[in-house]
Amino acid sequence: GPDLTHNGGDFDAFVAKVKADGTALDYCGYIGGSGYDVGYGIAVDAASNAYITGYTGSTEATFPVTGGPDLTHNGSTDAFVVKVKADGTALDYCGYIGGSDSDGGRGIAMDGDGNAYVTGDTWSTGATFPVTGGPDLDHNGGNDAFVARIKADGTGLDYCGFIGGSGNDYGVGIAVD
Repeated sequence: GPDLTHNGGDFDAFVAKVKADGTALDYCGYIGGSGYDVGYGIAVDAASNAYITGYTGSTEATFPVTGGPDLTHNGSTDAFVVKVKADGTALDYCGYIGGSDSDGGRGIAMDGDGNAYVTGDTWSTGATFPVTGGPDLDHNGGNDAFVARIKADGTGLDYCGFIGGSGNDYGVGIAVD
């Protein structure tokens, strides 16, 4: 796996690949830092790279940030997005999506060009959340859903915006056609 050591805190996310015949694991490893790290969504591309999203309370001092989209922990919890190499031995990229409040990734999907699409929820407003393009640049109150497209190399966001109204709104699944 990408990391064979539990990193502390109550939880680390993990990723595992089961052999095609179901008899054993090809790999299994941790993704986490010293805080609370939870994986919620996973997608696999045509080259067998795994992409994971979730949320973390771990700062960049212990979370395995590399490449982006953001290398700095921004608030109480941030969403994270990770690309695991096809053989499971390392991370191609790992970074945060978040603002000054609580943010979490819930669903992830891939397109044919290697861009990752993440949805989740955020209490952060546009003043600190990395809004760049649509669908909505304004935080609408309470908890808003968000949707973001991560560049294929993981170094940044092509776009990131809110979806929501005055109540609590959550993004839990995403698909790309």
